[in-house]
Amino acid sequence: MAQTPLIENRHNGGFLVSESRGHRSREMVTLAGAVVVLAGQVLGYKAGGVVSAAAADGNTGNGAITPDATTPTLTGAQLGVYTAVCTAAAANGGTFQVTDPAHNVLGTVAVGAAFSNQIKFVIADGATDFVVGDTFDIEVIAITGVYEPLNPSATDGTQTAAAISFNTVDVTLADKQGTVVIRDAEVNAAELIWPTAATAAQIAAATAQLTALGVISR
Repeated sequence: MAQTPLIENRHNGGFLVSESRGHRSREMVTLAGAVVVLAGQVLGYKAGGVVSAAAADGNTGNGAITPDATTPTLTGAQLGVYTAVCTAAAANGGTFQVTDPAHNVLGTVAVGAAFSNQIKFVIADGATDFVVGDTFDIEVIAITGVYEPLNPSATDGTQTAAAISFNTVDVTLADKQGTVVIRDAEVNAAELIWPTAATAAQIAAATAQLTALGVISR
């Protein structure tokens, strides 16, 4: 009697051949990249945390705030919203007081200088000077860095294979928590998802990087 074959569709963890007992092979991390991260997608790691900063509505001064590109979060950084409020105005300058998400004062910083306590940023002067009360909100979204789809041509860390996404997570609009396979596991090489334009040499190099972590392709 003819029998219809059963085809297993892609699903969370479907690429796994074996993994360590308990939760040793997996970690809960922050996924990013403004895409839909798929189960089985090879990921790279971008260090330095994730910070979003913007001027509050109603500011008089039109200068901008810029989180540090490499290390926007420092030792002691907390998840939540920091504030920088102008406490002293000056022509082409001024001083801002910075508070943490619990409203503790961390210090002050002059316009044009770098603030480096838990978070790191610079407030630049604009065409219109700041006035007392002008405010910037600095939200720390992730402290320990994020995992994004592997990008062999990048220079921010995501060019190196660091994990495989266990599940499918839509981070198109915002970074989200997700599970990754990060060590001591065997995976089905045919079910891994690589960058569309990745070359055979790049895939081989990334496979070797995963092997170094104990994630072995079969």
